[in-house]
Amino acid sequence: MDYRIYHAVNEFAVDFKWLAHATYFFETVGVVLYGLAVLVLWLATAPGEERRWKLAALAGGASAGLSLLINQVIGNLVWHRPRPYETHPQVYHLSHSHDPSFPSDHASAAFGIAFGIYFVDRRVGRFFIVVATLIATGRVLVGAHYLTDVLASLVVSVISAYLIVRLGRPLLDRCVRLLERFSDPVVGPVHKRWRRRSLATR
Repeated sequence: MDYRIYHAVNEFAVDFKWLAHATYFFETVGVVLYGLAVLVLWLATAPGEERRWKLAALAGGASAGLSLLINQVIGNLVWHRPRPYETHPQVYHLSHSHDPSFPSDHASAAFGIAFGIYFVDRRVGRFFIVVATLIATGRVLVGAHYLTDVLASLVVSVISAYLIVRLGRPLLDRCVRLLERFSDPVVGPVHKRWRRRSLATR
């Protein structure tokens, strides 16, 4: 069943190679921009303001890290599933990694960030979930993973985000306060200038 779905998507990718290449480009560039968006979430909070976005950014990063760690345990100790193109060399694919296929690291990192943020700030988290879903779908479209690989990533990421946010909240709060000591002296003056300009243009 898994291969049937993969094969159907693969045939679609062959018929619309421009879409597969566009998806691959989006994944390559989009993952970097996705990470930068998390950084912006932190930097957008001025010193002294509510820490929700900072907490969300840190929760997203920590959830992604835990998700990838769980992936390593699953892929190397539980089930080392070969990539689809290693088992079926004839399929069309744009990815050439030989890491374990199950679960998908790309999808786990994206969903880990998204749900880590979502459990702190649902409004912002919804945006990240949409982007993460596009990234995960793209992993199947470019031939890198089976559908169950990215679905497993979704499960791993939700569990990781829940553990980080619900059970690790006190530690997250302490880490935010610690990191603020380094970021606020840099970000603070920028926010002050921006506020002055905003007041001057009114």
